[in-house]
Amino acid sequence: MAVVEQLGEDDPLLTAEEVASLMRVTTAWVYAESRRDALPHVRLGRYVRFRRSAIERWLDEVQRGPRTGGHSGGEIGRARP
Repeated sequence: MAVVEQLGEDDPLLTAEEVASLMRVTTAWVYAESRRDALPHVRLGRYVRFRRSAIERWLDEVQRGPRTGGHSGGEIGRARP
């Protein structure tokens, strides 16, 4: 069985470059947000990968904003003063 079949073709693991392209941000931003655990990711040794479904869910949550208030949800990865 191929690795792709084991992981599932419906939910592929993406590289930081692919996530950056999908979100239209820099690769450096993707890595920085991963390091501070703000962006859902999977660490495979020295490699970092991202489940497309987790990224899409995270984007939906950021767009809606937290349920407890304090953040409008419009800005990705920025803390409000």
